[in-house]
Amino acid sequence: MVKVLQVSTECYPAAKDGGMGDVVGSLPIYFKKEKIEASVIIPKYSLKWFYENNFETVYQGEFDMGGEHIWFAIQKLEKGVLPYPFYCIHIPGKFDRDSVYLDRDGEGFRDEGRRNISFQRAVLIWLNSMEKTFDLVHCHDHQTGLIPFFMKKGIEFERLRNIPTYFTIHNSAYQGIMPSSYKELLPTFYQQDYGLLDWSYTINSVASAIKCCWRLSTVSPSYLREIQYTLPRLNTLLQQEASKSKGILNGIDAELWDPKKDKLIKHNFKKTWFDFKSKNKAYICKELGINSELPIFTFIGRLAPQKGADLIPEAIEKFYHHGGSANFIILGSGNKSIEYSLRHVESRYSQTVKTFIMYNEQLAHQLYASSDFLMMPSRFEPCGLNQMFSMRYGTIPLVRSTGGLKDTVWDNIYEGTGFQFEYAHANDLAHTLFRANELYQHPELYTQMVLRCVSQDFSWERSIKIYAKEYNNLIGMNQ
Repeated sequence: MVKVLQVSTECYPAAKDGGMGDVVGSLPIYFKKEKIEASVIIPKYSLKWFYENNFETVYQGEFDMGGEHIWFAIQKLEKGVLPYPFYCIHIPGKFDRDSVYLDRDGEGFRDEGRRNISFQRAVLIWLNSMEKTFDLVHCHDHQTGLIPFFMKKGIEFERLRNIPTYFTIHNSAYQGIMPSSYKELLPTFYQQDYGLLDWSYTINSVASAIKCCWRLSTVSPSYLREIQYTLPRLNTLLQQEASKSKGILNGIDAELWDPKKDKLIKHNFKKTWFDFKSKNKAYICKELGINSELPIFTFIGRLAPQKGADLIPEAIEKFYHHGGSANFIILGSGNKSIEYSLRHVESRYSQTVKTFIMYNEQLAHQLYASSDFLMMPSRFEPCGLNQMFSMRYGTIPLVRSTGGLKDTVWDNIYEGTGFQFEYAHANDLAHTLFRANELYQHPELYTQMVLRCVSQDFSWERSIKIYAKEYNNLIGMNQ
């Protein structure tokens, strides 16, 4: 059995901020079919899930970080809670907070660089202490981007040199950029190797990972092509490292997202998709006091410019101004300005617009089951999972033509699975709302598209085989 360690700052159900949490929580489950035992390690947060479960301390360590003494403990989750080995690192003062990334003012933690360095150093020290370590280490996003460098060049981690490192970019907008002075916080390395950390006179965690990892992936083929030619700072480097790069489309946990067994929705699928959709739509319309005769357009996710959430208020205004008639339900939180704009639109159209400024997993599941259309006007989207969830539940996605959205949604009234639009502009989104609304007025065409959506297979089965082949090739190179 090949043993792999997934290193991340998110893993569902322990801690999740976005799609990376879903991915890291799903990979180990499906790897078992490929004879791979994948363990996960993340920081320990002051979140409800960690208080509800029991952990055993399996290792304790300490190190100096620029004059600050850091103590940490590796804790292992008791058996039976998750179907794979799960570890967390308790670092007092760094991650014991009630949020994964954002402070109470909605901005990122001011000590992000220091806390990410402390997490990575603790992982490396733990790996270095093992009598028999893992066959491969898979690092996720910039928060783990320095690990490939130190496994390759860190003076104290020489025994980790031959362990292959795999690095996945989930969102290249965040690169873990730190001032060069932060090298004083890092484990020791030879000055001649500093070029593997440096990028434009800063320490760039993603750039370092791209240079030093044995193999690199992004979470969709289109996203890899996009960032190779358009990513500021790193596009040239990505072109140089193209031979070791691959775009692998994310999947979804088909067991968790199963309309037949989903315990978070009011009505499970039993006989027909029409019956499933109509019952769940009637339920949510009654709960919210909205007209069930109108189509429901929903947005679920972070209220952030990346997600195009700032386009939604203006698009709704344009839709109504030009005679459109529909319900809109928004679920999410984030940018305060976007939250304010959405609440303002809700106050103007209180009978048809409902906003829920929160994270609510149960409501999200119910909205996938109840809605007619899902809006994803992302400015960029490395993969996107929401469009896969929505199609699984018979909700037609409206997406901007970018990244993984372009790879998973086909725009064709008679043969497609949704709607695409080219530009991240409220006019384009409003136009697409009208296109979808027009489809809704033709029940036979609308129903056929719903049936094409639910026939799509976005499970992990295919992608897991690709990852397994990549892993085994790297491990084979090391033997």
